[in-house]
Amino acid sequence: MATIGMHFGHDAGVALTDAGGYRVIEAERRLGFRHVCGSNGDFPREAAAWLAELRARAASPVTRIAVADWYTPRCQVLPPALVELVGEDARWTATGGTGLADAVTRVIKPLDWPLAKGFGDITLTAVRHHYAHAALAYYTSGARKALVLALDGTGNYAECGMVCLGDGDQLTPVMSFTNRTGPRFGLVYEALARRIHGSQFDTGKLLGLTATGETSAALLPVLRAMLVPQSTRRASPELYEPLDEDRLTGTALCYADTWWEYDPDSGGYLDVGLADSSDDDVVHSFGSVFPDAIRTADGVATAIGTSPDERICRDLAATLQTAVEQDLTQLVTGLSRRFPSYATLCYAGGCALNITANSLLAESGQFTRVSVPTCCDDSGIALGAALAVAGPADRPALIGRSDWASLAYAGPSLQGLGPLDPGATFPAEDLTARLRGLGLSLRRADDDEEFVQAVAALLAEQRCVAWLEGGLETGPRALGHRSLLVSAHWPGARRYVSETIKQREWFRPVAPICPEEVADQYFAGPLDHTETMLFAVRVRPDRAEQLAEARHIDGTARLQTVRPDTQPLLHRLCHAVAARTRLPVLINTSANGGGRPILNHVDEAIELLAETELDAVALPERRLIAE
Repeated sequence: MATIGMHFGHDAGVALTDAGGYRVIEAERRLGFRHVCGSNGDFPREAAAWLAELRARAASPVTRIAVADWYTPRCQVLPPALVELVGEDARWTATGGTGLADAVTRVIKPLDWPLAKGFGDITLTAVRHHYAHAALAYYTSGARKALVLALDGTGNYAECGMVCLGDGDQLTPVMSFTNRTGPRFGLVYEALARRIHGSQFDTGKLLGLTATGETSAALLPVLRAMLVPQSTRRASPELYEPLDEDRLTGTALCYADTWWEYDPDSGGYLDVGLADSSDDDVVHSFGSVFPDAIRTADGVATAIGTSPDERICRDLAATLQTAVEQDLTQLVTGLSRRFPSYATLCYAGGCALNITANSLLAESGQFTRVSVPTCCDDSGIALGAALAVAGPADRPALIGRSDWASLAYAGPSLQGLGPLDPGATFPAEDLTARLRGLGLSLRRADDDEEFVQAVAALLAEQRCVAWLEGGLETGPRALGHRSLLVSAHWPGARRYVSETIKQREWFRPVAPICPEEVADQYFAGPLDHTETMLFAVRVRPDRAEQLAEARHIDGTARLQTVRPDTQPLLHRLCHAVAARTRLPVLINTSANGGGRPILNHVDEAIELLAETELDAVALPERRLIAE
């Protein structure tokens, strides 16, 4: 049987899981704007079509639909029973003991839900936000026994994370985290991103900015107390390191001319005032507003800026990243000791996009592997909800090193290509005629080798190529299926692709692609975790000059290693470029214009070609290059 999942919060979407694999539809990529919610734009009208598309794609009848537990009164397509459950059933907020296990999934009645029409006799289940994150992480990892951690800004109510134990086909929740007590890793990160970059969704920019600043010893304990108050640290010292009170006494946070002194009883700042407040107030206070000024233990008050060009903002970003890394590492170490028989860590939620922190976990020695799904943020919640309620037969069997690819490329195929000519691998003439009609020069290769060599020649000539093949990536990373590529061998490559074409900020990192078998010649770090750009590695010192265009300011790189069994043409392309430049490293960034979702239509690629300095569009499955 097959199971469909739905998510109506930001990064909304629908997803399918059955024995044949996964299929993920991210609303933002269908509707053309970022971070779509179920109440935005055409989502209510399009949702029914997406469900029908997945039902047609399923290899067996759909017997279950799972919906994540987010809702808003403006969302027009929610089942009424979900609104009733989330709004009225207090048991849904259970946070510990057996109550938590009973409050992560709940069967509800479809009632008169229009979206359920046409599916016949189905089971409709609501799934708690962080349990969906955990189910995604565990059931797509291939692990049969794992410690599972979900952490983000917030999910249902003030909850910000969950710990589960995965054993075989069972995923058991054992702990819930709340922003009332911490850890507030995601929420405080969102608040600072909002202040500096203008949006809580700009946490990726904030992570890039951290490399441009320096950690402040005076500010560090204040930020750590914001993340996890002393009261929580005292109650669970095995999970959170208690802070030195001498470095907190006299400190304070200023919000709109009101100073909130450090409170030794709660061990925090806003915590006392929010003790009797609603969950919404807690989330807003920690996640929507960052302090205007911070007074440190030495009595110095530091005004907080609002621009990435200000030194205080860069230092504050670096300090917050250090605080998150220290407390996250301590938390995961404590969890590993509490559950010592779990050698694999499966990790999801928005916090799992913090690649430098991920690398610390991978290199901590606590686990044999740290598994992070490509759509670990809320773009994976729909699939996570489906996996949470699916039976074992509804989940594809995962065996071998290439398991990650079944999720990474679970999005739809590139649209707008038209049908193939019978028995051929080149596009139908209507596509070639349309492209020529736009004044494009077209080259069509006779075989894969000719095609790879033609693209390699362009890259060696310092050209930028959009490489578009296979299924669309899930999650925020372009992994060689919807990528803009340049060769890392020429000075100016980073600026050309990142600033000239993408029009991105100067401090944003780019990502190198390198064949797996030679990666250790250029990089060091957790190279056995680098298939999906979710872990940071370090450029080897003797390669720093050669890889100046591919390394970040701090010497790290968000590396993707490629292998011939999962990305055969991209793997061959790296070596073909190396034959011309003596460097098998390409720079990769997502194929999209500034502020737009990753593209998934030929027309969008041609628009990018026409409106930016992009030099060519390569369609590997059609062996076609448009310039």
